[in-house]
Amino acid sequence: MSDQKTPQEPDWLDEFEDLANEELVDGSACDQVHPIVAAWYEEIMAGDPPTSRDAVWQAMQCLTTEVLDDIPQELAAALADLDLNDVLEEWITELLLVGRAFQMALDNGRLDDL
Repeated sequence: MSDQKTPQEPDWLDEFEDLANEELVDGSACDQVHPIVAAWYEEIMAGDPPTSRDAVWQAMQCLTTEVLDDIPQELAAALADLDLNDVLEEWITELLLVGRAFQMALDNGRLDDL
């Protein structure tokens, strides 16, 4: 993260950056964590998404809509010219699924090496 925040970047993200910097004092936090996360990401993308109840899928679609509604105006204008709304919606949903799978991996100990 840089010191300059985007207008939509919440302050609570600072806590995670500070924690990473405190815990991973030798070298870049990303240099230490990235190989573990990259291996996990390749594994998760090669398989199926996490099993979810129908209500969870519905909530993720609602969250995708909220994220799309909150997209920066400059990005929305550029994407509108390209007619990529469906592609963007699918990508945001995929990001949410990856985030959910990541949280599940953290919770169940799969990423304890972090």
